[in-house]
Amino acid sequence: MINDLKRIYSFLLKSKRKIVNQIFGDKNYKKFVIISQSRTGSTLLMALLNNHENIICEGELFKNLNGNTCNQIWNRFFSKKPKKIEQVGFKLFYNHPLKGDQSVWDFIKNDKSITIIHLVRKNWMRVLVSQKVGLKTKLWTENIHKPHQVSIEEKKVEISIYECEEAFKKASLNEEKTRGQFASHPFVEVTYEDLSKDSDSVIRKITNVLNVNYQKVKANNKKQNTEPLEELVINFSELQDYFKDTKWAYLFSEQK
Repeated sequence: MINDLKRIYSFLLKSKRKIVNQIFGDKNYKKFVIISQSRTGSTLLMALLNNHENIICEGELFKNLNGNTCNQIWNRFFSKKPKKIEQVGFKLFYNHPLKGDQSVWDFIKNDKSITIIHLVRKNWMRVLVSQKVGLKTKLWTENIHKPHQVSIEEKKVEISIYECEEAFKKASLNEEKTRGQFASHPFVEVTYEDLSKDSDSVIRKITNVLNVNYQKVKANNKKQNTEPLEELVINFSELQDYFKDTKWAYLFSEQK
């Protein structure tokens, strides 16, 4: 009953905003896109940007098209917004949309006024482990006020050498491709590591590129899977030994 009322309230609130925007809003804003892969802090970054009074940042709009075309989703999202809004954007992972129409990438590439926020995570092993743990636990986000009570045993995963090699190659390829594809766009690259350590500096950097006033913003997201890799990965020693004389060796040697 309570959940039904919450859904009805949310629907009415969205409908009210839409009507108000259509009457009093405009399209006098600029666009941006956060391009990344999963488990790189994109939800945290989205939450921080959304807490800026002049920015709207949505989630994975183009992950599943659900029978819509990219054009329909694009036009529906980039509609009239409140007059105070200066920048409007969303998250787009390297592999989105998962299937079907891929024209959203053409929309972005063809509009050189769109700012690209490229979010990367330096330790690709951490990305892979986080993805595997998420698939196992079905827990993808965490709030500081409602932490998950998940034991290390529930999180432990086993990863094959082949999975690691493919994940590292794909991450490298996607990052370089993004840097090349959008070299002519306003472009800023930030890292998960910096976002986790000093989000304020990252937001300063991004708002500077977006050309909006800096505001101190906060989010309630909680970092997941903080345990050492050797505790999370069952066959960590095997992987570390295999990659010790390769260019990927650094991914298995975390600083204490």
